[in-house]
Amino acid sequence: MAKVSILRCKDYEHEHVKSAILESLELIGGIKKVVKTGDNVLLKVNVIVGFPPERAATTHPSVVKAMVEIVKEAGGNPWVGDSSGAYGFTAQSLELSGIKRAVEESGGRLINFESTGTYSVKIEGTVLTAANIAKPVIDCDVLVSLPKLKTHMMTKYTGAVKNFYGVLPGPSKSMIHRQAPTEESFSHAVVDIYSALKPKLAVMDGVIGMEGEGATNGTPVASSVILSSMDCVALDAVSSEVIGFHHKDILTTRFAHERDLGVGELNQIEILGEQISDVKIDFKKSRHIYYKLPKFLSNFVFKNVENISKVEISPDECKKCKICLNSCPASAITLESRPYIDQKKCIKCYCCHELCRNGAVKLKTSFLGKQLLKGLMYQSER
Repeated sequence: MAKVSILRCKDYEHEHVKSAILESLELIGGIKKVVKTGDNVLLKVNVIVGFPPERAATTHPSVVKAMVEIVKEAGGNPWVGDSSGAYGFTAQSLELSGIKRAVEESGGRLINFESTGTYSVKIEGTVLTAANIAKPVIDCDVLVSLPKLKTHMMTKYTGAVKNFYGVLPGPSKSMIHRQAPTEESFSHAVVDIYSALKPKLAVMDGVIGMEGEGATNGTPVASSVILSSMDCVALDAVSSEVIGFHHKDILTTRFAHERDLGVGELNQIEILGEQISDVKIDFKKSRHIYYKLPKFLSNFVFKNVENISKVEISPDECKKCKICLNSCPASAITLESRPYIDQKKCIKCYCCHELCRNGAVKLKTSFLGKQLLKGLMYQSER
């Protein structure tokens, strides 16, 4: 039976965070169950693109610092790495998020996946047959997921499994969004990537989570928890329930469970420490989730009714930094005289919205769309 521990943690004071993580790890067997002396331990953080810690979009530096110290105390060599959602911005993102400083202060090794090279890894997947994965992810002895507790506009929830989408540096992320433009196909692609990896531990930063339009443009909310598990799928099943989802509605969890990549059924998970009911807080969900629609209708919406929901760029707020332009898998964006998104090309992956640091990318739902979705999708009110 998989084990997931839930510990309360009220703030990001270093001693509080480290104490909560240590206790959560002890409940599931202790850090030395996965880290041996001399092991190179890669802590896969979540940096997205250039957000400070108070935005609650990235793994908090206090969590990173605590984990680096814990790995060192167990005799391991801590590596901390990720690649930004926008190619070329990883170094800047690691610095702005506070993660670079946390790693330097705690004596870890910071790794920018954009500069490490990749291995081409064959995958027997539902969507993918191969993926270019950053070399340290394969070369490390112990792979650990350090996700942030957040909602997500496309996959509803993002956690320990989806965190590994960041092991793909370069243009691979955008290419997969084009190849897998719907929630179902993209969730399969995420699980395909996960199937090529062998993570041994996940520690979730849920002290301050993000609700609403995650994974970057939502609202920080005090969820006050740290969760740990040696099964990323089990951790996601529990974490999603903590913030008000039904775990079976999270497709990455369901698909990973169906493929025997982890335990995604609550009745097969031992929850230690606090119980879900003790810490549950219903996060506001994204207004742009179609999963409540019947499959045939959601496919019709995505493919044929381009104006039901669309993404627009505010000329007054756009700084023309070109992150959205360079990250759009459909090449739907132009920034010449005025920022413009070609709605006929847009595949509604929401990468531009997720990666915009200036809040210039806006989500619009038409009157027809609101009527169609009314009563079928999660409401943003609690």
